[in-house]
Amino acid sequence: MTDKICAIFGELGLIGLFLGICLEALGLPFPGSVLLGVTGFLSRQGKFNIFLAWTVAIAGYMIGSTAAFLIGRHIGEPFMLRWGKYIHLTPDRFEQAKGWLTRSAPGFIIGGRFIPTVGNITPYVAGISGIPLTKFLLYDFVHASLWLTTFLGAGSLLGNNWQRVMNSQWAKWVWVIIIFIFSFYFLRRNLVNKTKI
Repeated sequence: MTDKICAIFGELGLIGLFLGICLEALGLPFPGSVLLGVTGFLSRQGKFNIFLAWTVAIAGYMIGSTAAFLIGRHIGEPFMLRWGKYIHLTPDRFEQAKGWLTRSAPGFIIGGRFIPTVGNITPYVAGISGIPLTKFLLYDFVHASLWLTTFLGAGSLLGNNWQRVMNSQWAKWVWVIIIFIFSFYFLRRNLVNKTKI
């Protein structure tokens, strides 16, 4: 998989990075993390400026995410539930996602996007929920910054070993802990604010 992405990316360059990350942000099945790791690795070899790559990737991510959010906002729940199977959106998963979003929008948008299958549906559920676009963009930018920096940095620092390290058990636990901390912090803050009212 990595070799194929390297070959395609070598041809398309930063345009390929932009399009690939845009697809990832739309929730489509695309190996965005692998693409970022490869980009970081190639930047270490001098083929790309890593800061320019980060900027291109964040632009692609935010455009894809915003499009997914607006699809959810304007097309609505019935349509998404009917056709959502193409992005792994089942009725049960949709209800669970809505519940998490209600409890903690920042935790859901920032943390949820790191979770496989949940991340695919996050912007659509956020759009359907009625959360303001500006809030969504803020939380989504935080998530995108963490994700892009982690995988670009891993590709650049670890070279050929980046994928093995990022897929290791300890790396997965680090992500679980980060998501838990974010969710706990925002949930606690929401509860404190409610008790003050």
